[in-house]
Amino acid sequence: MKKSSKKLNLIICGIAFAVMIIYLFVFDKPEKVFSAVKAINPWFIVICMLFMVGYWLCEALTVHSLLKPMHKTAKFYHSWLDTIIGQYFNCITPFASGGQPMQTYYFVKFGVPLGHTLTALLSRFIVYQFVLTLYSVFTLCIGIGQFGSDLSSKGLIPFVLVGFVVNTAVIVFLIGIAIWRKGTIKFLNMIISLLEKMHVVKNPMRYRVYFTREVEKFHTNFRFLKNNIPAIIKACIFTFIQLSLYLSITYVLYLGFGLEGSGLLQIMSYQAFVLMISAFIPLPGAMGAAELGFAGFFGDIFKDFTGTAMMLWRIFTFYLPIIVGMIFTLTLKNKGIEEPTKTEANEQIYNAEQDLINNNEKE
Repeated sequence: MKKSSKKLNLIICGIAFAVMIIYLFVFDKPEKVFSAVKAINPWFIVICMLFMVGYWLCEALTVHSLLKPMHKTAKFYHSWLDTIIGQYFNCITPFASGGQPMQTYYFVKFGVPLGHTLTALLSRFIVYQFVLTLYSVFTLCIGIGQFGSDLSSKGLIPFVLVGFVVNTAVIVFLIGIAIWRKGTIKFLNMIISLLEKMHVVKNPMRYRVYFTREVEKFHTNFRFLKNNIPAIIKACIFTFIQLSLYLSITYVLYLGFGLEGSGLLQIMSYQAFVLMISAFIPLPGAMGAAELGFAGFFGDIFKDFTGTAMMLWRIFTFYLPIIVGMIFTLTLKNKGIEEPTKTEANEQIYNAEQDLINNNEKE
């Protein structure tokens, strides 16, 4: 990505962190914040860090399990490095859009063929969306049934439902691509034509070409998934563990403060709702939405510790990946692997996508 764009995103993240700290000290008062920090058991801080390492490890295992069937000489160490770098760029770009192009670039630098890289990363995205949707269905059913009155009193049910609908729509779209490729393309073209008549879309052909390429690309990946069931099962298991670790970090903080009254299931469900709601906010790390979501869902649970708990949660899940990813990126730069521009990374992905589409047409 462009250096100026990257610096701007990092500055935005830095400002967001400063605003969070200032907000915390202004509204909670310094003595209250220091008291909360002292109140948490330091061993639970260590557990949170271990959970984040486990989160990265599970994603690396997911990518590696999908890459190995195609690239027999793939090294897990490279999948681990690539995961950390991907997390870093996901955190500093809107919609987490910078991760995949950069991961593709670095995998190629590690000697992995471009086509294999893109197939593994796209497959990982599909698996993640499926597992996340199943997690969302489970937490929604449990959450509404057991904590519905609490959510209703806080006015949060509409946000939960919107997040669930958006995540479900993504998975329905992917299923449509898998079993009904031509029909999906026709449906998208119909939507684009409708938006054109409503004067919402000004360049319909551009969107038709874009969505056709996306459908073809994902359809090709579903064929890979269908032919590699054992790898998919492994990837789903690793992704399930990954999400479980992420959603449990808040519960670890809850125990660290010595609080009682709310169970693991409730806190994991609420954290899943925060993830669903903030996933589609067009800011790096869903800044603002994630913090507000945490305060809204957990205010009554953490009580006086809410502000400090939110700060620690964001440090572990957002700022820590940025710091660690930056260190890894600079380390690779010192070894001669330069960070690419956004144009270079996107060109690589475009070429790989074209190869996938062309191979699909030949078959």
